[in-house]
Amino acid sequence: MNEIPESKKNHLWRKTVWHTDPEEAPLGPHHSVEIYCCEESNGYAVWYARRLAKDDRRGVAGVENGDYLLDFFSRTNRDAAIERAVLIANGDAVADKVIEQLDRLAAAARKV
Repeated sequence: MNEIPESKKNHLWRKTVWHTDPEEAPLGPHHSVEIYCCEESNGYAVWYARRLAKDDRRGVAGVENGDYLLDFFSRTNRDAAIERAVLIANGDAVADKVIEQLDRLAAAARKV
């Protein structure tokens, strides 16, 4: 049985937009881009987690790796928070285009 890490238990929805292929790099390094919606102590947050290699050309030049708070919603707006995350993550069928959009959103977001 897979245990869910404590830090992930508050995640309502998540999508890995892109990740390194474990067949090509079974011992790492492991890179990924994901977006998720989680419950916070006073509402709901939509996060962008960017973990790309330093030489990766995906996304917008100059955007650093990190966790970006894209949106925050009140306790009564749970569905709106999930919808926002889903719409961003599925905004394009091509992962590189989604990453570009996320990087543009990250420019106005709070990096944690």
